[in-house]
Amino acid sequence: MLGRITREAEKLTINGSGIQGIQSLTASYDSVATPVSNLGINSIQYYPEGPQQANLQVNTLLINFLDPVNSFSEYTSRDPLQNYTGDMSFSGVVDHGSKQFYFTQGYLETYSASCSVGEIPQSSTSSVIYGDFGADAKFDSWAQPFESQPTLNVTSYGSMEINLDTFETNRVNSFSVSITTPRLPIYKLGKDQPDEVIAGTPIEVNVNFEIEPDDYEIKNMRLIPNETVFKNTVITLKKNNSHDILLRYSFDDMLLTSQSFAGANESNARISFNLRSFILR
Repeated sequence: MLGRITREAEKLTINGSGIQGIQSLTASYDSVATPVSNLGINSIQYYPEGPQQANLQVNTLLINFLDPVNSFSEYTSRDPLQNYTGDMSFSGVVDHGSKQFYFTQGYLETYSASCSVGEIPQSSTSSVIYGDFGADAKFDSWAQPFESQPTLNVTSYGSMEINLDTFETNRVNSFSVSITTPRLPIYKLGKDQPDEVIAGTPIEVNVNFEIEPDDYEIKNMRLIPNETVFKNTVITLKKNNSHDILLRYSFDDMLLTSQSFAGANESNARISFNLRSFILR
């Protein structure tokens, strides 16, 4: 009898932690095998031409947050996946029905998080896999996957806060943060896996948000970029009707790259921002 793999039979575990709230997951690789023929041989043979690597894309609802006691340090976030935007690598396993496949030496290349009023926050990541990938991958065992009780947090008007130097508002309609970390694998002669993978430079950060303005003044476009660099940009997401901080993003020297004002007779005035910065390693 033919069967099918349903969504409740699929799950992802990274470094021993079960990733919850997954909306979609894509794991793939392209073959780099190429045919070669030699004098005196009447058959086609194949060999890998160039590095072999795979890709992993994960889209999740943010319903599982790490313990706040160990969060908000220089290297940690309550969002498990954001912690891999730095130098840390990860290994994992994908369960699909009664089958599994493994991957090692994964590195996050892009991370983004977003939320709007009336919605559950969500994140999206893309990673490159430099190690093994497949059902028979060489894999170090770990403890049982960590599972915690998910929390559905629907964003309200009081959940989001934006601080731009001296200007602060909690009248935020939406925000999004994206971090792009280039990766540079270092191979030794004769090795098919990198001996080291370093974070390239610069790391690009983009922040978008929309507010309902009160006393905020539109920046003069003639002053760009001299007076449109925010020394300290902080985005905070709190649990609904609570002071419990779920996420906090803090960036230095962000340049205001675009700004737009919109008003209509059926809604409040709105100002949209895009800020960008680059982090040198």
